Amino acid sequence: MGELLLTGTVTLLLADIEGSTRLWHTQPAQMADAIKHLDQAVAEAVSAHGGVRPVEQGEGDSFVAAFGRAADAVACALQLQRAQLPPIRLRVGIHTGDVQLRDDSNYVGPTINRAARLRDLAHGGQTLLSATTSDIVIDELPADAWLIDLGIQPLRDLPRPERVAQLCHPQLRNEFPGLRAPKNIVNQRLPVQLTSFVGREREMAEVARLVTENRLVTLIGAGGFGKSRLAIQVASQLTSEFPDGVCYVDLEPITDPDMTPILLARALGLFDQLGRSTADAVLRYLAEREMLIVLDNCEHLLDVGAGQVNALLQTCPG
Repeated sequence: MGELLLTGTVTLLLADIEGSTRLWHTQPAQMADAIKHLDQAVAEAVSAHGGVRPVEQGEGDSFVAAFGRAADAVACALQLQRAQLPPIRLRVGIHTGDVQLRDDSNYVGPTINRAARLRDLAHGGQTLLSATTSDIVIDELPADAWLIDLGIQPLRDLPRPERVAQLCHPQLRNEFPGLRAPKNIVNQRLPVQLTSFVGREREMAEVARLVTENRLVTLIGAGGFGKSRLAIQVASQLTSEFPDGVCYVDLEPITDPDMTPILLARALGLFDQLGRSTADAVLRYLAEREMLIVLDNCEHLLDVGAGQVNALLQTCPG
């Protein structure tokens, strides 16, 4: 009989192997050997940090570990990520909450679901923490470790998004592409319209065609012509065309063009990141996303704003 699973408020660590199916097909011998070393490394790390592993839980090459202390879960994740297990690279998600047991060997419920969705956002070699876990461990991190705030992220099939942090350490890879956005989520961040939009079907169809065929579309016209309303209406109808959603930014309140990345970051739900400018954080976030961004009321910022938009287009092919 295995160890009794922890109950009450528990920190769950969920992990899997990036590209496991591909690795088994392309490097079967290496994977067979690496899995043996991984099983040993997991058993040693979980035990060393006071955790419990429900050995029957998990699918494929994924696994779950439970800890009474969030700091122990983070220390375990760090030990696993520092282990040399080529060609294996682990994706890890950690979340703290009340747990439910399906039986003596399996967890069920919102806490394990949220941990799994965090793991799904990660790249190989990356460990992601929920806001709850981050707040608990911020003063108990392993030696030389630190956290980077990656902003608020939607989670597949869950109604509430999550503020995500990444565990960093000098001996780990700390630079990754943007998080793996769940493809079935549309982050529609458009102003709510209090009146219906009547007519202008021809203009809407033309603008929609231009947006789907070009990476940059500019609406020009006299003030009061209805450019903003037209852009918002078209954007709302094109949400399904952009897997990572639509983002609206109103630039009218600012006079300093250097504030543009800050407003865009706020609209995207990004937070300041240590050692990285806001502009860099925005570019990093958007680099691997397919997203429609509506920049409204930017005519007074054209000189510098054009350069900022050009940087977006060059860095973010989607």
